Amino acid sequence: MPGDRPRTSVGTPAVIVIVGGGPRGTGVLERILAHESVNTDPAPIDIHVVDPYPAGAGRIWRGSQAPLLWMNSTTADVTMFTDDTTAVTGPVVPGPTLAEWVAENAAELAELPEIAAEVPTVTPSSFASRSLQSRYLNWVFETAVDSAPAHVDVQVHRRSVVDIVNVGKMQKVHLDDGVVIDATAVLLAQGHPDALAAPRETALSSFASDHGLTYVGPGYTADIDADVIPEREPVLIAGLGLAFIDWMVLLAESRGGSFERGEDGVLTYAPSGREPLLYAGSRRGVPYHSKISYSIADARPPLPRFFTADLVPGDGPLDFRNDIWPLASKELAGAHYHELFASHPDRTVGTWEEFDAEFASLAWGSPRLQELVENAVPKPEDRIDLERLNRPLGGERYDGLADVQLRITDYISADVARRSDPYFSADAAVFSALLSTYMTVGELLRRGRIPAESVAKDVEGWLHSFFSFIASGPPPERLEQLTALNEAGIVQFLGPDSVFSTEIDPATGVGIFVARSASHTDIVAANTLVEARLPVASISASGDALLRTLHGRGEAVELRATADSSAKLAVDGTSRILHQDNSAHPRRFAAGPWVAGHNWSAAFPRPRTNAGFFRHNDALAAEILGAARL
Repeated sequence: MPGDRPRTSVGTPAVIVIVGGGPRGTGVLERILAHESVNTDPAPIDIHVVDPYPAGAGRIWRGSQAPLLWMNSTTADVTMFTDDTTAVTGPVVPGPTLAEWVAENAAELAELPEIAAEVPTVTPSSFASRSLQSRYLNWVFETAVDSAPAHVDVQVHRRSVVDIVNVGKMQKVHLDDGVVIDATAVLLAQGHPDALAAPRETALSSFASDHGLTYVGPGYTADIDADVIPEREPVLIAGLGLAFIDWMVLLAESRGGSFERGEDGVLTYAPSGREPLLYAGSRRGVPYHSKISYSIADARPPLPRFFTADLVPGDGPLDFRNDIWPLASKELAGAHYHELFASHPDRTVGTWEEFDAEFASLAWGSPRLQELVENAVPKPEDRIDLERLNRPLGGERYDGLADVQLRITDYISADVARRSDPYFSADAAVFSALLSTYMTVGELLRRGRIPAESVAKDVEGWLHSFFSFIASGPPPERLEQLTALNEAGIVQFLGPDSVFSTEIDPATGVGIFVARSASHTDIVAANTLVEARLPVASISASGDALLRTLHGRGEAVELRATADSSAKLAVDGTSRILHQDNSAHPRRFAAGPWVAGHNWSAAFPRPRTNAGFFRHNDALAAEILGAARL
C-alpha cells in the first residue's frame, strides 16, 4: 500500500474521506490519484475509504452472488478506465475492459471455484456474471491504489460511517467502531442504500402477517432470499424490469429447472416441479427492450447535434416538457434517420444532405417536419415513434389472460429478433443518442438550469424510466428464457397497467393478494406478492443511519416529486451537498444513483464513448482536491 512508502513531501496532510468503496467511490478515487500523479507541487494527502464491503465491488457488486445472475452489458462494453476519447482535465489512464482483463487473467481466474466454469466461455460479446464483474472491480481498486504517488496515503476501513460532525473547517467522521477521522473533505458515495419501509410496504407487510400470506418488499438482488417463495403455488410479481429478470432466474434455474436450445434454435424449459407459478405485470406490461446484440460502431451518428447545453435558449430555469424534451426528441429522431439514410438508403427517398438540411431547420412536432419525414421515409415502420417505443402496448385491450400471453410473447420474440438484426440499426443509433441526451441533461443540471421539482419529477422520474426501458434491458437470452418459461407455464403475463392490491372475503374474513390489468377483466389472486424492484430512494427514511442523521440536522435535503416518488439527496452543480437553507457545504460532496440528477452517469461506462461517468468523476475529483487543501 502507498502508506508503506516514505512520503516525498512534508507538512500537515489534507485528509479526504470517501464513504463507500463501490464503483463510484473507486472511480472518483482513481481520478483523484490521476490528478495527483502530475501535481508538480505535491503536498501530503491522506485518503480514507470506508465501506463494510470489499473495496471496488462494494455491496451491490460483491462476489458472493449466485453465478446465475448476469450483468446486462457485454464484457467488451464495460470499462473502468479512461481513454483518448474522454474529455477530462486530469491525465488519461488507460486500462483493460472487462473482456480484455478476463482474457489477460484467465488462468488465474479459472482457479476460483465460483467462476471457474464461466471463465473459459467469456468472449467480448458475453454477458458476464456479477460475481466475475466483482473481481474486476476489486482489481481496479487495487490497481488505482498501487498507482498512488508517494505523497498520497490510502487506507481502507471495513467499517460504516455513522456520523459526520462539523468542527470549524474540519469534519469529524465517526466510524461504527469508535474511530474518528478528522477530514478536510468528504465524499458520500454509498451507492444504493436501503430504505426504511414506505407506508404502502408497511401496510402490505402487516396485511400479510395478519392473514398468513407472504409479502416480499423491494430489495437488492444480492440480498434476495428466494427460498421464502413457496413451490407450485401462484405468486404475483409486481414489475418486469431487471429485478424481475433476477427473480425469474432464481425461481427457475436455481430450483433445478433447465433451459435447452433445440436444433431449430428455439429455447425450451424443463421444469423441476419446484417452481412457483409466476403472474407478472407492470405499467407497460412488457419487459425492458432487449439489449442490442450486434456491433453498433457503425451506427453512431455525429452527436450531439440538436440537444446541447449551449443550444438550449436563455440562461434561466427550464421547463422539461417545453424546453428540453423537444430538443432531446429531435436528437433521437435525427440519429435514427441519419443511420437509416447511411445504412439503408433503399428505404429512404432522396439524399441525407437534402433531408438533413430541412430537418435541422424545423421545430420538433411541426406539421412540416412530419410531412418531410413521410415523404423521405415511405414505410411507417421505418419512422421513429417515441410514444410507441415507450408504451408499445399502450391502449390495447384483450379478451383475457390467454389473449395477453399470445400478444406479449409475440412482442418479446419480435423485440429479441429486432435487437439482434442490423436491418434495424437505426435502433442502435437511437441508443447512442439516448446516451448523448443523458450527458446533456447532466450538463444542464451542473449549470443549475433544471429546477429541483423538475429534477425529481422529470429527470429522476420520467426520463430515467424511459431511458431504462429503452437502453438498460436484459441480455437477449434472458428474454428468450422468459418466453420459454411462459411456454412451460411457469410465467404468465398480466398485461399493461397492472395493479396489485389486497382483498378480504367479507364472508370468511380471509385475506388475499389480487392483481388486475386495465387491459382485460380477468383477476388473479395469490397468497404471495413480490415487489420486483429496487427500494425507492429516500434520505429521510434511508436505511443508512448516516443519511438519516444528516437529514435530521438539516445538513442534507431530499428532492421528491410526489409523496410516493423517490426522495434523493440534493446537491449543487459541483456535487456539494445542500443544507436546508439552500447553502452548499464547501467541503462535503455526494455522488451516485441516490443523488438527485446523477442517474445520467450511474451506469458502467462503455469504452471510447467519452462517458459521463469519467467526466463527472474527474470534475468531482478536482473539486474535492481543491476543497481538501484548506
